[in-house]
Amino acid sequence: MSGMDGFSSGSFSGGGGFPGGGSGGFTFGSGSGMPNMGGGKMPNMGGIPGMEGFGGMFGNMFGGGGGGDKPQKRTRRPWDDDPADSQVDGPPVKKDDPSGLVLLGQPKFPEANAKHPWLILFYHPDDWVNQDHTTRRYFSQAKELSEGLLNKAKNNKNEMTFKVGAIDCYGRDGETMQFCHSKMSQHNGGIGVAFPQFATVLNGDVHLVEEQGALQSAKNLHDHTTNSLINYEGLIVNVNSVAHIKNRLLASSPTPGHPCVAILLLTDKTKTSPLYASLAYRHRQDGFASFGESRGKNDNLANQYSVDKYPFLVALIGDEGQVEKYTGKSFDSESISNWLNRMSKRYFQSDSKSKSRKKT
Repeated sequence: MSGMDGFSSGSFSGGGGFPGGGSGGFTFGSGSGMPNMGGGKMPNMGGIPGMEGFGGMFGNMFGGGGGGDKPQKRTRRPWDDDPADSQVDGPPVKKDDPSGLVLLGQPKFPEANAKHPWLILFYHPDDWVNQDHTTRRYFSQAKELSEGLLNKAKNNKNEMTFKVGAIDCYGRDGETMQFCHSKMSQHNGGIGVAFPQFATVLNGDVHLVEEQGALQSAKNLHDHTTNSLINYEGLIVNVNSVAHIKNRLLASSPTPGHPCVAILLLTDKTKTSPLYASLAYRHRQDGFASFGESRGKNDNLANQYSVDKYPFLVALIGDEGQVEKYTGKSFDSESISNWLNRMSKRYFQSDSKSKSRKKT
């Protein structure tokens, strides 16, 4: 059955993302293999007693936004006045960039109500102008990764497993640097960090990508981000028996005045699919009690729901055991997402709630 491989596990490599998938043509490069040296900059020392001024000093010495309490004077960027200036590179990412890489800012930052998971590159524009090796390499990886995800999603940005963005951490208003440092230091004891830095953003939580192996190539960044998504606490409930249906899937209190509705995937695979994790994340605020998964051909559950072929996707409605099976011809992201939207609107989602949802 065409498209039925959509819920297989594994990372994007060689043949279109999921082994046996239908998109094809998505192969990541090997990357430069250079270690992340932070552009040669020292970390911000503003959080260390007696060292408050050193972050800014080192930042000025090495040409980056390494820290300090006050924004440093920046190198003038030619595209500030003339984006078409042919003497130097233009900005590293533009509006509607063909790679799908999104230029973010404080107003568009994916907070807790954002629809998609994100991988974000925090950067200082001076490093791009001065041709900092790490900044250039990171942008190359970010664009390669975003383009691969976009191709896999058939150029539909809303169906990307996760989105890739970049944020210029030196805005004209002088507040962007402080915003970037506050986000990047959430899990760093309040001590600022040097640019450039990749970070995953899930449910508004920012986690720096600190594993050196993950920073070596676009493929490694992809695997790191999808693993973070799959392992996000509470996103997908593991279901191994009929008893787990009530004790785990339907244990949450339903939306007042509405039935409890949970989504269950039965699969013959042994690992969670990034596609299913992405769908669960995107629809986590749509009213569903939970998203569950039974892996590895569970015979008891297969008999319970008369599974004829894997993968098998159902909605479980209320305590009476009402079941509504997904009957789409393909297990692609767009088709399943549309089915979930219909289920949400039918059972509990008001128009006002859907319109107020942030779309990033």
